[in-house]
Amino acid sequence: MSQTIAPTGVSPPPSITLARSLSTGTDELSGMGPFDLYKEQMDNGNTEAKVDAMKRLPVVAFALGSAKMQSELLPYLKTTALQQPPIEDELLVLMAKQMETFVPALLNDPKEIMELVPIVERLGSIEETVVRNQAVALMNHLCGSLIKSAPLDPALVSPLVSMSKRLVGADWFTAKVSAAGMLPELYNLTKHADLPYLYKELCVDETPMVRRAAAQHLGKLLKALGSKEKANELIPVLQQLARDEQDSVRMLAVASMADVGDVYCSSPEWTKEFILPLLKDASTDLSWRVRHNLSKVFGAVAQSLGFQGKAKFVNDQSLVMACFVSLLADVEAEVRAAAVAHFATMVHWGGSDLFVNHLLPLLPALADDVVMEVRSKCALAIMESSEGGTLEDTLIVQSFGPLIESFLQDEFQEVQLQVLGNLHKLSHLLHGMNGVVSSILNMSKATNWRVRRGVAKLLPHLAEARGLDFFANVLMEPAWLVLLLDPVACVRIACVEGMSVLVKVAGQEWMSQQIMPQHVRIYNHAEAGSYLIRITILQAHAETAKAVQENPGSGGSLWMDCVNHILKGMEDKVANVRMVAAQGLAKVVTADEPDQRAVIESQIIPALEKQLADETDMDCQAACTEALEAAQSK
Repeated sequence: MSQTIAPTGVSPPPSITLARSLSTGTDELSGMGPFDLYKEQMDNGNTEAKVDAMKRLPVVAFALGSAKMQSELLPYLKTTALQQPPIEDELLVLMAKQMETFVPALLNDPKEIMELVPIVERLGSIEETVVRNQAVALMNHLCGSLIKSAPLDPALVSPLVSMSKRLVGADWFTAKVSAAGMLPELYNLTKHADLPYLYKELCVDETPMVRRAAAQHLGKLLKALGSKEKANELIPVLQQLARDEQDSVRMLAVASMADVGDVYCSSPEWTKEFILPLLKDASTDLSWRVRHNLSKVFGAVAQSLGFQGKAKFVNDQSLVMACFVSLLADVEAEVRAAAVAHFATMVHWGGSDLFVNHLLPLLPALADDVVMEVRSKCALAIMESSEGGTLEDTLIVQSFGPLIESFLQDEFQEVQLQVLGNLHKLSHLLHGMNGVVSSILNMSKATNWRVRRGVAKLLPHLAEARGLDFFANVLMEPAWLVLLLDPVACVRIACVEGMSVLVKVAGQEWMSQQIMPQHVRIYNHAEAGSYLIRITILQAHAETAKAVQENPGSGGSLWMDCVNHILKGMEDKVANVRMVAAQGLAKVVTADEPDQRAVIESQIIPALEKQLADETDMDCQAACTEALEAAQSK
């Protein structure tokens, strides 16, 4: 049986130890079919054997096929799941997880899928939390498959509704908690009118665990209801849960509002009346956990209100932004950190005016926050806020320039990297940020290699922003060439990857005059030294030649110069250098220009064939073969 059908992608390996744990002889075991061996392990093996059998459940099911699985395996699984006392929780979790592989691969007819429902109901009532969670996941998976056959036959809807009523009406809270996780998907599938009323019972249950589960999934049910007329039935319980005496209930009710999505965006009057007050109250809740949970989903909740772009609700947008500001200024660092992660979302949601009036005054405090995580997320937030055209360029330079400079000088590399990794998006504005450019130059000597790599990635964009003369006179010697020779490979590779940007910005003539002589000098100097430097230069030549191919018609001999130097690398005494040279040629043999094709046919292919014939290193042979195949594919 194939090993790729298990959920994890690999079937467990055979185990002699497990076979010896059974009372049956090994000769008899070798003659057993998959289902018989599965039953033998489950009925007579030790715990290890049973776990092994349950992990192999998909293997057994696929070996039996759909028909036999339904007639033999499913009845056995029902008996196992329903037996009293229950089997070990570990086995029940595995059972629920592995049964997801049955649908739709083996069971795709609605009537066949419904055979699993009694097992799901039983697992949803088990006391162990992980078993119930897996049962909920299984039920939702079944609903996802059944909905493809919607509308369902009423004869199939009835058992699902009956199961829901039994779970909601159970004496013990465990079944009710499972029902809360299943009902949104069940309603989405059946559209049965009784299910929202069943959910209301869970929302007002006297047990906090049940109310927590109901609060957690209420947003999904509101989304499934899809209309404010139907949702009106549940709004009172949402309000009640959001003001529950237990903060663990309130925090989940607040977070569930993010699950509603954009279903009610077309009815902003409705969201203003019912959802906005809950948002306002939660932002000032006495429990920091409630405020923290709201902070984690604030952007999604704000977008679900439907106020954006509607002049009638400008004041309401301002109120939402004020709530967000209160979270950004919260006394708890966890709340501030979670809220600032939605800073960019709220900038784009509110527009330039609300940003200036509400958010801009807070930025200096956030940038100087004592908690590193807040500063790091703030750095990322202002970079993301600069995209999308929401803010004007002059406002970005004036507002964010000093902050970016401050972040680049932060004592923590995580803060610096958030800016360095995204600053290329603002390259067109760097001509107005002299302090930022100076900080970047200083960071090229940083002790942290990730910072140096970030600078290396950014330097070609500085050439675009500040001009080629600035790059040649200010950036070339102290930064670019130093990073190209960096002892850390990732930093050198960042320089290599930037060659395409340089070619596009500078053109072939400038590259031939300014960059190529430097690269050739470094390569010649490294011939008696480190082969790693020679590899870096060859990789740079290959990237340059490839960039020239992608920008044809610009004239010049840059492509030919790069190819000649790569061909020289094919004769290097170090095998790794020859391999990299062959890999570089694989990138250039795909050229389409007639002059370049002529060079490929007359020089590159013969050189590769000669090297392949004389080469003794297997990796070099493979690289030459791949390059020749790439050339022949053209």
